[in-house]
Amino acid sequence: MRLRSIAPKLLVIGAATSAIAAPRAAHAGQPAFVYVNANPNNASNFVSGFRVGLSGQSTPIAGSPFPTGGAGLAAAPAAEFAHRIEVSRARNLLFAANDGAGTISAFTVNPTTGQLAAVAGSPFAVPGWGSFSGISLAVSSDGRFLYASGQTLVSFFVDSTGSLFPLGSQWQFPQRVGGVAVPPDNLHLFVSTSSGVYIMNTGEGGLTSEPPNILSIGSTATDLRLDPTGSHLWVGTKNGGILSYSVAGSTATVVPGAPFFSGVTELSGLSADFYGRFLFAYSAVVPRLFGAHSNADGTLVAAPNTPLTPLYVPTAGALIPDGSLLFVTNAQAQLDAWTTQEDGSLFHDDGYPVATGAPRGFASVATFPEKSPTPAPASPYWLTLALASALSLVGAARLRLRAR
Repeated sequence: MRLRSIAPKLLVIGAATSAIAAPRAAHAGQPAFVYVNANPNNASNFVSGFRVGLSGQSTPIAGSPFPTGGAGLAAAPAAEFAHRIEVSRARNLLFAANDGAGTISAFTVNPTTGQLAAVAGSPFAVPGWGSFSGISLAVSSDGRFLYASGQTLVSFFVDSTGSLFPLGSQWQFPQRVGGVAVPPDNLHLFVSTSSGVYIMNTGEGGLTSEPPNILSIGSTATDLRLDPTGSHLWVGTKNGGILSYSVAGSTATVVPGAPFFSGVTELSGLSADFYGRFLFAYSAVVPRLFGAHSNADGTLVAAPNTPLTPLYVPTAGALIPDGSLLFVTNAQAQLDAWTTQEDGSLFHDDGYPVATGAPRGFASVATFPEKSPTPAPASPYWLTLALASALSLVGAARLRLRAR
């Protein structure tokens, strides 16, 4: 009788485990918000907002597009991959660069409706800044520090209202800055320039005056991204594929096999999954998207259907928090969407691209989760089978003990 009474429980456990690992649907796994910094050339700047529903289709947020109070500026060479819009999920804040004014706009984000409200005093002028194409932003994981590169690299303290206050040392680089990224511990800042990658020291007092560690990558660096733990760094290049590093503090070690996909040029702009599962690259010169699966050791495996040719040349890309959709902007004031797969494959979504409702410009994009927490990604099938086998063995062992 015990055999009959326990076996159904094991079957139920196995079924529940299989359900957890079911593949993600080919649309948004959870509602999210998408924001686009229009960055029109020498014209008033706007941030457009969209709510992405479970169907994957987007609808404009009430009040969108939202004026930034600043102006945009056309992208200069080596400034195409600046991160002109960033969000703090910890603090419900959004920051948008105004290249044409040399200022940064700060907004609070309503996590239920997605609506934006300008922070008092926004936009914030940065001492010594003027009009500069390619202001690149990065925000710490706790939302208390913002880093921005214009004519100089500056760190800010973000107070409880979202206002910005410069602090720490300021740095000037010989070339324009592309990507900027900060790890979860906020102890270092990674900055890409055409000549290499700088690993700066930072902390509670902002950027320090300590000399940075400089990575000479042997190619023209364009953009960079960190994985969610800050233990792996990926660097996009003009003509050298994608570089991958293992990171420990200010030390970065090349991952065996890197650079990856060196036979494909213009893998320049990058967008990384929030769970470290895949990485996407795009070109701002030709219409190209490239998808790859990311392994735990930082190595990359090209998706079966990559590279892809979108209708327009991308200007930026960002994944929604659950990683199920990649949103891509272009210079036609449009937002495009691609469904992702676990192997890094991309499939274009019906109903896209959609108009942003803002002027044309060299746009950037960021995403924000809706009110409820972002779910963890589905477990891979090999893990499901291992768990099911382990549960079965435990059940069998219990049966043998009871039989004794």
